[in-house]
Amino acid sequence: MKRAVILVLACGCQDALDQRLAIVKEPRVLAIVAEPPEVRPGSDVMLTALAGGPDGALEAVPAWSLCAAPKPPTEDNAVADGCLADQVVALGSSATITATVPTDACRTFGPDVASTGFRPRDPDPTGGYYQPVRADLEALEAAFGFARITCNLANAPGDVAQAYRTMYVANANPTLDPLAIDGAPAPATVPANTAVTLVASWPSTAVESFFYFDPDTQRLVTRREAMRLSWFATGGTLAVDASAVAETDDTTSVTTTWHTPAAGPATLWIVLRDSRGGLATQTIALTVQ
Repeated sequence: MKRAVILVLACGCQDALDQRLAIVKEPRVLAIVAEPPEVRPGSDVMLTALAGGPDGALEAVPAWSLCAAPKPPTEDNAVADGCLADQVVALGSSATITATVPTDACRTFGPDVASTGFRPRDPDPTGGYYQPVRADLEALEAAFGFARITCNLANAPGDVAQAYRTMYVANANPTLDPLAIDGAPAPATVPANTAVTLVASWPSTAVESFFYFDPDTQRLVTRREAMRLSWFATGGTLAVDASAVAETDDTTSVTTTWHTPAAGPATLWIVLRDSRGGLATQTIALTVQ
């Protein structure tokens, strides 16, 4: 069976991860951005893939499809095995494509059940459900992203469910400030074989508050999004491949050290994810000398 790269949009909780993913040694999809990142079933979403390789940014023209197979509870993968095979709805090939989320997405991937006696699907830690999206690029592993779908609450009191329907605001993608290197906007050139400090930041407005149904208290509570910043480079070494900011932390920047490679062209990518599935990306082409 063909392997897949799962580009999970939920925010991680680790502040320091290892070096396996940060250096782009072969072509791959780094992120799949949905705009808007959360929609109701039957609505349109625009999909774009960010792809890179050891020589820098790639012009990605994927063959897009929507997963049509629900994931059984017995499967450990982020998507059903059928999504790696033929249980998909083809959308066409384009750098950016518009897809209509199926009207039954909350039944296939969310809490709605086709008949009584079946248990609703579990949401992610923020209460969200997701429509898997598949991007196939020639000679690359299939890549999956996830567009969040707004569904009704399951197992909530009627008044709480109604309040959620009327007050919940769908997620919006965050934004990134320009990357800073050694305390200044990213320059065109950086010194070779040198440790430089990278600072990625975002406006405070990029971190949204949202309503969440607390199953323990059976009430709606207000939470803030957690943020996760993934670092990528074509060469050198990065101290971490991701940095996280918890939802209780109002920090709006993260920092890492990049030990630059030998002289030549280089590319950095940063991918900011919020815990409800929103993404922002930035590509920085540099000359190392």
